[in-house]
Amino acid sequence: MTVRGRLFLGAGALVTFAGLVLGLQDLTKVGALLLLLPALALVLARRDLDLEVQRSVTPARIATDGHADVTVQVSNAGRLPTPLLRGEEGLAYALGDRPHLLVPRLDTQESRRMTYRVRSHVRGHHRIGPLAVRVNDPFGLATRSVDLPGEATLVVLPRVLPLTPVRGVAAGGGGETSTSPRVALHGEDDVGVREYRIGDDLRRIHWRSTARTGQTMVRQDEQPTRRRALVLLDDRASAHAGTGDGGSFEWSVTAVASVVTLLLGERFEVHLSLASDETGVVLPLESLDHALDRLAAVQPSPTTSPRGLVEVLQDFTQHGGGLVVAVLGGLDEEVAAMCAASSRTGIALVIDRGGFSAGGDAAGPADVTAQQLASGGWRAEVVRPGAGLAETWARASVGMGATR
Repeated sequence: MTVRGRLFLGAGALVTFAGLVLGLQDLTKVGALLLLLPALALVLARRDLDLEVQRSVTPARIATDGHADVTVQVSNAGRLPTPLLRGEEGLAYALGDRPHLLVPRLDTQESRRMTYRVRSHVRGHHRIGPLAVRVNDPFGLATRSVDLPGEATLVVLPRVLPLTPVRGVAAGGGGETSTSPRVALHGEDDVGVREYRIGDDLRRIHWRSTARTGQTMVRQDEQPTRRRALVLLDDRASAHAGTGDGGSFEWSVTAVASVVTLLLGERFEVHLSLASDETGVVLPLESLDHALDRLAAVQPSPTTSPRGLVEVLQDFTQHGGGLVVAVLGGLDEEVAAMCAASSRTGIALVIDRGGFSAGGDAAGPADVTAQQLASGGWRAEVVRPGAGLAETWARASVGMGATR
């Protein structure tokens, strides 16, 4: 019931009472009419609406601080026309204020489209919808809100910063995937030779090998084995401090997203794991989109054990090993020793939680963890507030031939 409707009820009750006390039938009828109108308005406001909502988001994945256009199509699937409706879109808090939409009168099977724009400074998988419409009676005496089913999701990707490329990571010794030679993809330069088979292109004859062996040999391109990398993100809430862009967790997610983008661009076979994943098994990333979508959704985990990092690191080492890049919080001495022993080819960016929470530079658990990993052969850097990712990465990787 609206304010106007409540006023009508109050006035109707007062006039009816006055008519009964004074014995004036006409006045009583007027009061009854004033009481009847709000009741009729309630009936009209509660009539069923057979509306269907379809929603599309373009693009469905955006970078942080990017924008997307949301198109809402409202269709009348009922047998009666709808009144003018005022709608309000449900939005995740990170997408800003809820837009207000005016849905015009719709005849049977008629549709209307409305478009608005959203922007987010916060990564994540953000919900859009449902559409809540307000149904009013023609007199404005009663109203009710109806949520129309239908939602969509906007993926806001983490920030990705340019990093110096990885150079000189040794082939073999756990740095490559053990595979047999295969026919090369277009653009590969590695060349092998084999004996000529009927049907081979004569233009592929390798004359030097033919002259040396006395048999007709042809060139066979081979696909080089891929270097492997494991990227670890310590997502324990207890390992981080601060919120938003100034907090250590967002710094860590940005670092991991940037490293994964770099390594995939360098044609590494990249594995990604979180401390909260305690399965102990990690699979290669399907694509960069897959990795960024996963990182867009990651949030601080209530788990307090870094055991997931140790187990996946050991599994990675047992299945060939390779380059390890870890963005960690402070670790217990035993866990840090296990990590250092599991791999000799590692880069660690260790978050100084105390610095992010208090702004201090005093030595703490992060420094101890970095020293332990460094003693095991890792390149380790302590990350404090204001640390630039590109500069920190360059210092941490300089000993592995990662800079230009």
